[in-house]
Amino acid sequence: MTQRPKISVGPFHFFSTGIRISGRPTMEEWNGPLQFAIWCQRAGPWWIGDLINAGEDGFGESFSQMCEGLVSTEMLSRYASVARRVPFENRHPDLSWSAHAAVARLSVKDQKQALAMALREGWTSEELRVKAREWKSEPR
Repeated sequence: MTQRPKISVGPFHFFSTGIRISGRPTMEEWNGPLQFAIWCQRAGPWWIGDLINAGEDGFGESFSQMCEGLVSTEMLSRYASVARRVPFENRHPDLSWSAHAAVARLSVKDQKQALAMALREGWTSEELRVKAREWKSEPR
């Protein structure tokens, strides 16, 4: 069996299929690795979308074929579309990727406003999706 890449954070060893823990870490030692795992989960769609877009810009559409079988074509397309439509400057780390997907079809200026309102009002991704649809249908 081929050894897959791993990332180790102290006694926590992250693999693509799970985590192995060496010894008996203290509760304080769990905080960093847990925060890291949550951060990776939230950042992953952005990383994938940005990598696909940059790779396709450099190598053409055949670039995304490298991911065939790893993630559905539909999800790869979605990650790339949202990453292309929502500029880095508009992305808020305190909002989910789904919240950004909800505003991706708005203008860059409207995205910024809608995301700021979502943060201020504490909207869920679904609430933001509804507001974005209303915003898109209103004459501006």
